[in-house]
Amino acid sequence: MAKMRGRLITALFLTSLVLGMSMPSVAALDLIGSIIGGTTEYNHPYPTDVIPGDIIIGHNPVSDLYIPGYWTHTGLVAYYDDSLGEWMIIEAWDDPSAVRIVTMSDFLKRYDEVAILRVKTTDDVRQKAIAFAMQQLGKPYDWLWFFKEVYGDSYYCSELVWASYIAAGGPDVDANPGFTWTYFWGVAPQEIYDDDDTYVVYQHHA
Repeated sequence: MAKMRGRLITALFLTSLVLGMSMPSVAALDLIGSIIGGTTEYNHPYPTDVIPGDIIIGHNPVSDLYIPGYWTHTGLVAYYDDSLGEWMIIEAWDDPSAVRIVTMSDFLKRYDEVAILRVKTTDDVRQKAIAFAMQQLGKPYDWLWFFKEVYGDSYYCSELVWASYIAAGGPDVDANPGFTWTYFWGVAPQEIYDDDDTYVVYQHHA
């Protein structure tokens, strides 16, 4: 909890430097910390129209405070685990700081709204994207949200999804591949949702 709070403050501080804003007050940071420390879990129908290589995306009201766009987190559907009866998701996560695999149920319960996006490409490209993402397991979280790179030593969530498809030969799932004043040189979950190379196959608000 303390580690997550510290990282949140760091992210807010970096954002304030870039955007020229003042830091939130201590009271505001205490409020954020109390929200993060809560135990809210959301319920969604388990998606049925899912294939490996789909992109899962979520909205967290707390993350809205410092992540541009409505959508705040994303991961890549890797495979179906018959023993668990679950789709498994590769995601870059900040606490603990690592690219990791989680169940879809774990992903779904964290967000008040979720969606699954299908990439307009072939199954071969989807499998190559998954293979790339799997090779990044264990790498630390990348806090430089304002930039992106395909072959890095660390990844943030949407950077990992974007990089996996670029490494697989495309498409580029960043709706704004160059510089914008909203996303700078990075790639946000919202940009993946907005990209013409993805389309929604499932969406639900708890």
